[in-house]
Amino acid sequence: MKLAFVPGELYLDNVEGGQFLVRLKGEEILRTRSRRTAVAKFNELRCMLERDFPVKELSADQKSELLTKVIGDSLVGHNSLGGRKKKSTAGSTRTFGG
Repeated sequence: MKLAFVPGELYLDNVEGGQFLVRLKGEEILRTRSRRTAVAKFNELRCMLERDFPVKELSADQKSELLTKVIGDSLVGHNSLGGRKKKSTAGSTRTFGG
Protein backbone atom coordinates (compact mmCIF):
# COMPACT_ATOMS: atom_id res chain seq x y z
CA MET A 1 0.00 0.00 0.00
CA LYS A 2 1.30 3.45 -0.91
CA LEU A 3 -0.21 6.83 -0.16
CA ALA A 4 1.25 10.22 -1.00
CA PHE A 5 0.59 13.91 -0.53
CA VAL A 6 3.14 15.24 -3.00
CA PRO A 7 2.95 19.02 -2.30
CA GLY A 8 3.91 18.40 1.33
CA GLU A 9 6.31 15.52 0.54
CA LEU A 10 4.32 13.17 2.77
CA TYR A 11 4.44 9.45 1.97
CA LEU A 12 3.11 6.21 3.44
CA ASP A 13 4.84 3.05 2.19
CA ASN A 14 4.62 -0.64 2.94
CA VAL A 15 8.22 -1.73 3.61
CA GLU A 16 9.85 -5.12 4.14
CA GLY A 17 8.74 -7.21 7.06
CA GLY A 18 5.12 -6.07 6.80
CA GLN A 19 5.78 -2.67 8.34
CA PHE A 20 4.33 0.67 7.35
CA LEU A 21 6.54 3.74 7.12
CA VAL A 22 5.31 7.35 7.25
CA ARG A 23 7.84 9.88 5.90
CA LEU A 24 7.66 13.67 5.83
CA LYS A 25 10.24 15.49 3.69
CA GLY A 26 12.54 12.45 3.76
CA GLU A 27 12.42 12.11 7.55
CA GLU A 28 10.91 9.00 9.13
CA ILE A 29 7.93 9.98 11.29
CA LEU A 30 6.44 6.60 12.14
CA ARG A 31 7.26 2.93 11.56
CA THR A 32 4.66 0.44 12.71
CA ARG A 33 3.12 -2.93 11.91
CA SER A 34 -0.40 -1.55 12.34
CA ARG A 35 -1.95 -0.38 9.08
CA ARG A 36 -4.68 1.49 10.94
CA THR A 37 -2.17 3.46 13.03
CA ALA A 38 -0.08 4.35 9.97
CA VAL A 39 -3.08 5.54 7.96
CA ALA A 40 -4.37 7.58 10.93
CA LYS A 41 -0.99 9.30 11.33
CA PHE A 42 -0.77 9.92 7.56
CA ASN A 43 -4.25 11.49 7.52
CA GLU A 44 -3.46 13.64 10.56
CA LEU A 45 -0.30 15.00 8.94
CA ARG A 46 -2.06 15.46 5.60
CA CYS A 47 -4.79 17.58 7.24
CA MET A 48 -2.12 19.79 8.79
CA LEU A 49 -0.31 20.14 5.46
CA GLU A 50 -3.51 20.90 3.54
CA ARG A 51 -3.74 24.18 5.47
CA ASP A 52 -0.32 25.17 4.07
CA PHE A 53 -1.12 23.86 0.58
CA PRO A 54 -4.78 24.70 -0.10
CA VAL A 55 -6.59 23.03 -2.98
CA LYS A 56 -6.78 25.24 -6.05
CA GLU A 57 -10.28 25.39 -7.48
CA LEU A 58 -10.56 24.85 -11.24
CA SER A 59 -12.43 27.28 -13.46
CA ALA A 60 -15.44 26.12 -15.49
CA ASP A 61 -13.33 26.06 -18.67
CA GLN A 62 -10.62 23.93 -17.02
CA LYS A 63 -13.22 21.52 -15.66
CA SER A 64 -14.87 21.07 -19.06
CA GLU A 65 -11.48 20.60 -20.77
CA LEU A 66 -10.45 17.99 -18.21
CA LEU A 67 -13.77 16.16 -18.50
CA THR A 68 -13.49 16.09 -22.31
CA LYS A 69 -9.97 14.68 -22.06
CA VAL A 70 -11.00 11.97 -19.57
CA ILE A 71 -13.98 10.92 -21.68
CA GLY A 72 -11.83 10.85 -24.83
CA ASP A 73 -9.20 8.70 -23.10
CA SER A 74 -11.80 6.27 -21.80
CA LEU A 75 -13.35 5.83 -25.25
CA VAL A 76 -10.02 4.87 -26.79
CA GLY A 77 -9.86 1.85 -24.52
CA HIS A 78 -13.29 0.66 -25.69
CA ASN A 79 -12.87 0.72 -29.45
CA SER A 80 -15.57 -1.45 -31.02
CA LEU A 81 -13.73 -1.95 -34.31
CA GLY A 82 -10.64 -3.91 -33.36
CA GLY A 83 -9.36 -6.69 -31.21
CA ARG A 84 -12.11 -9.25 -31.76
CA LYS A 85 -11.38 -12.75 -33.02
CA LYS A 86 -13.65 -14.38 -35.51
CA LYS A 87 -15.71 -17.23 -34.08
CA SER A 88 -14.86 -20.57 -35.60
CA THR A 89 -17.72 -22.72 -36.87
CA ALA A 90 -15.69 -25.93 -36.76
CA GLY A 91 -16.03 -28.17 -33.76
CA SER A 92 -13.22 -29.48 -31.63
CA THR A 93 -13.18 -32.94 -33.27
CA ARG A 94 -12.96 -34.20 -36.83
CA THR A 95 -15.56 -36.91 -36.39
CA PHE A 96 -19.21 -36.55 -37.24
CA GLY A 97 -21.96 -36.87 -34.69
CA GLY A 98 -19.99 -37.13 -31.59
